[in-house]
Amino acid sequence: MDALSHALLSFILGQALQLDTNLQLLLIVSSISLDIDAFSIRSPEAAFQSHRGPVHSILAALLASAVISLGYAVFMRLSTTALFSVVPLCLTGALSHLILDLLTTGSITALWPLSKRNFALNLTHYIDPTTLGALAIAALLAIYTKADVSTSRIVAAGTIAFLTANFGTRSYLKHAATKIIKGLDPGAASEIISLPTLRPDRWWTVKKTPFKNGYRYDTYQIDPIHNKILSKGTIESPYISYSGPIELPIDSPQKAVARSKKDKRISKSIEKFLLPAVQVTSSDDRQTWQTFWYDAFTQANKREHRGILANVKADGTITVDAH
Repeated sequence: MDALSHALLSFILGQALQLDTNLQLLLIVSSISLDIDAFSIRSPEAAFQSHRGPVHSILAALLASAVISLGYAVFMRLSTTALFSVVPLCLTGALSHLILDLLTTGSITALWPLSKRNFALNLTHYIDPTTLGALAIAALLAIYTKADVSTSRIVAAGTIAFLTANFGTRSYLKHAATKIIKGLDPGAASEIISLPTLRPDRWWTVKKTPFKNGYRYDTYQIDPIHNKILSKGTIESPYISYSGPIELPIDSPQKAVARSKKDKRISKSIEKFLLPAVQVTSSDDRQTWQTFWYDAFTQANKREHRGILANVKADGTITVDAH
């Protein structure tokens, strides 16, 4: 979720706990610290590939909490006893970051290094206007009532209750949307994925079916409240699961796709896509194959394609030109 939402939630909690200015700031810093992997001096592409990787894990939250607490203790010249009282506060901020990010469509490797599995509840987007608006209002109320401990705690409790109800409702509607598409063909060997729109009452539900060493994505816009399918589209992406030999020369789209996945920048990007897809074109002499890897979800909801472009030559050379 966006940095402002993380910071606002920590501010509201800090007001409820009646933290002084220093500890309040410490809690906010801890809550946004894990997004350090979103910054890269190399390129935005590198930041995209590394964001929400190992740094977004429980282990990273523990380490970040320890480092921030130790730095604060040294700067403030705290005793060892005081240091250990600060660690839980920093850990609360870091774990709140993981929880909010888990709710979005951007997966996190929460159990790294024990597991590289990506986790995402797919209940909202990176920026959720409903959540951000609710947190902003609650923060203003917390500022207005900061002298009243009881009221500040009521505001914090109300905020947590609202977020729980909001995402609980979204989870229910998500499952309702999935159920609608499953009911169209109960015996189909397809994977059903429901993804959010900015409106809680509208969902994208995707039926993912194997297709020529790739996938066909049948995308539906669903109104789960009224049990309606509002629109349908289909995106076909062959070759992406090709597992045959990649012997030179690269003289087929299957080989070009398989060879392009050997580039770490491309393989890292593919891991981030909700619905991986690829478009393949060749030069007239078939000596160069252009592979554009992108997230089919961005095409389904008519957003700009987010992907990575590479040229694969017949001799196996790969050049990443753009993303």
